[in-house]
Amino acid sequence: MSTAPIDLAVTDSTIGALQIGTLFSAFLFGVVTLQLITYYQRFKEDKLHLKLLVSAIWVLELAHTFCIAAEVYKATITNYGRPENLFPFKFIGASTATGGGVTFLAHTFFAVRVWRVLPRWWNMIGAVCQVVAAVRFIGSIILAINAIKATVLEDYRNQWGWLIMSLLMVGALIDIAIAGSMLYWLHRQRAKVFKRATDLIDKIVQYTICTALLPSLTAIVMVITFNVDTNAMIWLAIYASLAKLYSNSVLASLNSRKTLRSTLSQQTSSIEPSSRVSRTAPRGQMVISVEMKSTVTHDGGDLPGDISRRPEKSPMLEERHPNSPLGTPKSGWSDTHRIV
Repeated sequence: MSTAPIDLAVTDSTIGALQIGTLFSAFLFGVVTLQLITYYQRFKEDKLHLKLLVSAIWVLELAHTFCIAAEVYKATITNYGRPENLFPFKFIGASTATGGGVTFLAHTFFAVRVWRVLPRWWNMIGAVCQVVAAVRFIGSIILAINAIKATVLEDYRNQWGWLIMSLLMVGALIDIAIAGSMLYWLHRQRAKVFKRATDLIDKIVQYTICTALLPSLTAIVMVITFNVDTNAMIWLAIYASLAKLYSNSVLASLNSRKTLRSTLSQQTSSIEPSSRVSRTAPRGQMVISVEMKSTVTHDGGDLPGDISRRPEKSPMLEERHPNSPLGTPKSGWSDTHRIV
């Protein structure tokens, strides 16, 4: 008995798209694993909560990769030649929960960084982002449960499409809010610090942009593809890699601390503690004093430039007036506003 021919155009935009997305997702999981190994080799003295965060992200990514691969196996092997049996996507539904968990941990990591680094009132941006991220995670669980139960893709899209788009856009807005607040504050601090310290700030700015730009742009592209072709699964292919972009952002942020420490060390070694202008300067002339001040922190290194338990010292530019017995600093970072 002959079977009806399979529409290749349909399989290209459904099974084919899902398979390509799975391959790219597996590649990104390999990158996550390499970053995990690098982290445990470089930062053995990090606090336990950071180590647990990294481990939890990797375990969730492993489960996410397994679910995506299992769905492709079911579509290409178990139901080979029967594209009408592609749904339900139970493994895809499970991956929605694991991917939502990864995204929530990533947003929590960056939101806590904003809360600890930015000055008072500005740090409320981090608190708001944390609350919104928690609500978004709950929405991901709701989508996962209904995806497992659904039997028709079109019905699932019609019923829960609004929530899918809302979660994607909210995730992008969280990324933009966190990155935007950090960039604004770094830009303000850049004008206050010693010239040599601007290299460090510039590197932190680069890391901030990279960790926020790629996930948010990917989410926006996914929203577009979700609405352009309702019968295709291109948006699912993109979704297969979205969570791994967040996990790579967190691990890259943690591992970049070694590079930032090197930059800070070079700046410190290039400045002599005794490089002080004589206080016998003419009356009324401002005296510039470059001093070495310790900025050791013990908060676990949530910031890429946060150097926990380090012995290094960071330079701070201070402007002193000859007539001022206290020599109160007029510029530079205070203890509550330091970035490294």
